[in-house]
Amino acid sequence: MTFKNPFEYEAANNLSAEKVADYFIDDFNYSRFIQSRRNVFVTGERGSGKTMALLYSSSRIQRLVADRSNSKPSLEYIGVYVPCNTPLTYKPEFDLLDTFLAATLSEHLLVLSLAHSVLTTLAGIPDVLRDADEATLRVELAAVLAAEFSERLPFFDAVRVFIEAQIRETQRIAVSRELDAYYQETFSFASAIMPLLSVCRRHIPSLENSHFLLLIDDAQALSSLQLKALNSWIAFRDHSLFSFKVATTKVSLGSRRTASGGSILEGHDYTTIDLERPLHNRNTGFYQLAEKIIARRLTEVGIRTTPREFFPVNESMKAELEAAAERAHTLALEKYSSTNKKAISDFVYKYARAQYFRGRPRTANRPPYSGFETMVFLSTGVIRNLLEPCYWMYDRAISTAQADGATPSVIQIDPAIQTEIILERSDNAWQWLRDRLSKDIEGCSVKDGDRAFHLLDGLADHFRERLLGDGAEPGALSFTISRQRSSAMSRLKPILDILRRAQMLYVRTGTAKDRGKREPYYVPNRILWPARGLDPHGQHARVSLTSDSLWHIAETGRFASSEEGGAGSSVVGQAELWNDDEQ
Repeated sequence: MTFKNPFEYEAANNLSAEKVADYFIDDFNYSRFIQSRRNVFVTGERGSGKTMALLYSSSRIQRLVADRSNSKPSLEYIGVYVPCNTPLTYKPEFDLLDTFLAATLSEHLLVLSLAHSVLTTLAGIPDVLRDADEATLRVELAAVLAAEFSERLPFFDAVRVFIEAQIRETQRIAVSRELDAYYQETFSFASAIMPLLSVCRRHIPSLENSHFLLLIDDAQALSSLQLKALNSWIAFRDHSLFSFKVATTKVSLGSRRTASGGSILEGHDYTTIDLERPLHNRNTGFYQLAEKIIARRLTEVGIRTTPREFFPVNESMKAELEAAAERAHTLALEKYSSTNKKAISDFVYKYARAQYFRGRPRTANRPPYSGFETMVFLSTGVIRNLLEPCYWMYDRAISTAQADGATPSVIQIDPAIQTEIILERSDNAWQWLRDRLSKDIEGCSVKDGDRAFHLLDGLADHFRERLLGDGAEPGALSFTISRQRSSAMSRLKPILDILRRAQMLYVRTGTAKDRGKREPYYVPNRILWPARGLDPHGQHARVSLTSDSLWHIAETGRFASSEEGGAGSSVVGQAELWNDDEQ
């Protein structure tokens, strides 16, 4: 008997249309922004849901969603999904050409890929050509594209075959470098895509009021020349016919320069949506999104329990946490007047969980990490990080039941299995950092891999000192960097970039102490912390560390002592609690 794991975390574009429609949570995913006439950049690292958000807005998925609700699919917005992380998009051989030819041919190939996606999308709309004059369509579009279309094929298939022939020819020309005057026959966005969309809307009655959403996925895979071309298209001010929705990773966020030397500006030319969200407590948007995602996944396999029931907390830890909260409350009453309820509440929030960790013997085993809330905090605000341990837990529960000779019927994940998997995944993360980082991350030398490991290793020690010591904000698990103009920062930045590409470090933005300004802060992937006995829940606090002290950690694996010119690990950072809504 086979069992379907509800927490499958395959890349979204490898899922069937049915699964995308099943799994996507419309709330908290900004789909209203995507299904609009504005240009939008959707940012976030791998696994944050960018591709899923674009696919959900594609014409194919929207038709399926409409069919499921027994409603007529709307053609007001037609989503055209365009993947960029394909061999057809970025062609390194263009780097061998001079800048003009490289820019012309790379834009030409990108335009052809976009045209192919438009034609495939339109051909997939049932009865789209009903009442359309195909003869007029063929004549007008053939004139615009200077093309000849096969009369034996349906209209969209005939144009698609022409485009595919152009793609093959472009690749042949680029490899052979027999350019001659070929570049004079290339297409631009204005000479191909805009006429294609205009002709279709003008001569196909069902599309006369349609707006085309050009869903550009994995834009970080574009060459710098293609990205400039895309930015130039985004700078086009008339959004009546089309708009761009561009998904890109934050760590590889490219320039906003256009091909003409100008720039596109946020708020003026486009809006940015960040799919990586801060995670402070149960009231944040990501926590609610995570709860809906897990509930939807459970329902899909017939499990009728809530996420909190499916991932129960270890009972002994639950009782000890409640006792720790009582101890923190008693300490708060000794520190503050009983009438100062806010101060007491803040103190309990900051120190209740720390009391639990401080009350454990130093020689004790690592805590029994469990509970849905712990799963959410371990995700560090990234959907794939949420699903991955859930997948392994469900698989382990099935295997355990089969080994015991029982008929597998998973209605909840035993806290012991949760703890086992969490600690395994945490240990694996540290082992990968130590042994594989320089092998798996492009541009990471062995020495920089060692520095990256040392940096997180030293930060783990520092956060543990705070948690188990007597200092303020013991649950701080994030940090900001001061003295960013020092020479140490220029050496430190490549290490931070490596960890970001490895998804072991995330960058968020929050309010700084200085007159309410915004500042970046760094959040290590919380899956690292269970192996070190830390509390992945943490609190909404950040430690301020100097670039010099962080570089010293990266070089040596420890904070500089006072004799070495450092402040000492016990006082090197200052923490502040922030209660604003982060972005």
